[in-house]
Amino acid sequence: MLDSHTAFVKKTEILCKGLYLDENLIEHYKNQGIEISYGRKGGAGPLGGRYFLLENGTIVNAVLWNTPQKTNLVIKENTKGYFGIFDMENRIEHSKLRLVKNPRYYSPEYKTSDGIEMKKIALVHGIDCLSSTIYQKCVYQGCNEGCKFCGIELSLESGATIEEKNAKQMCEVIAAAKEEGRCNHMTLTSGTDKTKDKGAKRYIELLKGIKQSYPKLPLHVQIEPLDDLTYIDELKDAGADTIGIHLEVLDQNIRNTVTPGKSRITFETYKKNWSHALEIFGNNQVSSYLLTGFGESPDEFILGAEKVISIGVIPYITPVRSIPGVKDLPVSDPNSLIEIYRRAAFTMKEYGINPLKSKAGCVRCGGCSAIKEAFIDITN
Repeated sequence: MLDSHTAFVKKTEILCKGLYLDENLIEHYKNQGIEISYGRKGGAGPLGGRYFLLENGTIVNAVLWNTPQKTNLVIKENTKGYFGIFDMENRIEHSKLRLVKNPRYYSPEYKTSDGIEMKKIALVHGIDCLSSTIYQKCVYQGCNEGCKFCGIELSLESGATIEEKNAKQMCEVIAAAKEEGRCNHMTLTSGTDKTKDKGAKRYIELLKGIKQSYPKLPLHVQIEPLDDLTYIDELKDAGADTIGIHLEVLDQNIRNTVTPGKSRITFETYKKNWSHALEIFGNNQVSSYLLTGFGESPDEFILGAEKVISIGVIPYITPVRSIPGVKDLPVSDPNSLIEIYRRAAFTMKEYGINPLKSKAGCVRCGGCSAIKEAFIDITN
């Protein structure tokens, strides 16, 4: 059985590098349940991949590659339920991974009462986190100021989803996912609306509808900073249990390039929103995605992250991933990210923040970041 430190290190390496599928084993992979879908095809946010479990149960989101130039980690044959992962560079066994199977409701025959394939409404992230982009367009994408790592509208263009979801559709998918044991909490995200509420009103209507049918289901929402902070109160009142207000990039110069639309939102505005959200949602229930891979040194990154952590916000630190054919983004160095995770974990402990206490959403799921594993490692 893996110890907590080894699991933390292995997970971080897989998050950064992804996994190569040997073409000689394609049919074997398919027979074992791995859908052959390489790289990223879209999706809001910075990641996208397939979920696996390490031997100790640690969840990891791994991008799959069809070329060994992308990674030195190769998926080998499945033995007793675990795929062996081989490190080609060092010529050693790296780890063993169990594939998290897709839910049955992903099959095309599963449809909502209005005829939409359930898979187009919400997906399972990790083991039991149902996730949905409730509105699949973004004002920044429309004016060519979209975040360089985000493929929110590519999913819509490819027909993988629909533009907007409603509470009835969502509740029907929740029922199907719960029947399979795949929905114990939920993440709701959205593109930014051009309205004053930036999409909060869409959330509020949806949250009320979900909570009416599933009052005990913990819900996480993600929204960019608001000028009118009362919308944060309304989100909580409507049923949100946790909130993510995502800075994504710490360095302002890099923000100007990577998140051109959102870069005009000042850190002071983020700080006001985070502080108010903490008052409303409580300790350990406010988070912010922070992306690595844009060139900052670990020292620079941690200096910026400490400003976020000192306010009381959980830093959901992830390595950014490219969208093939759309934007080629840099790759995070695993050793640097391991150092960043450990230092961020020590800083969280210093400020009394515990990511293990998050009620819902990305932090609770944990598949796309090793921040929880780092926290467990330094507190053991």
